[in-house]
Amino acid sequence: MKKTPLQRVNEEFGSKTALAKKLAAMLEARAEESASEYEERLSRCSNKQLLRLWEAEAAVKAQFGGKAQLVDAIVKARFGRDNADYRAKIAGYASTRLLDLHRQVAG
Repeated sequence: MKKTPLQRVNEEFGSKTALAKKLAAMLEARAEESASEYEERLSRCSNKQLLRLWEAEAAVKAQFGGKAQLVDAIVKARFGRDNADYRAKIAGYASTRLLDLHRQVAG
């Protein structure tokens, strides 16, 4: 039987707060937001959303080595050469959006 997001969070991370703390260390907070505020904001997200963010960050790290390498792969797949303007545009995108974009241009 498929586990619910709550069951997965509790089994894999111990609690929602622990997962939010791990994600806060991996993700970038807004400029005006402190680390503790960002962690608190993440802890208010749903378990399903937190798991999706965790899986996206893990996929970026495992497949590409990091967000910068993913951006490089997208630019290369789309243009076949470097394009500084496009690179600057997509560098601020979230990892989930970058993964979707990579699937579009590479597939």
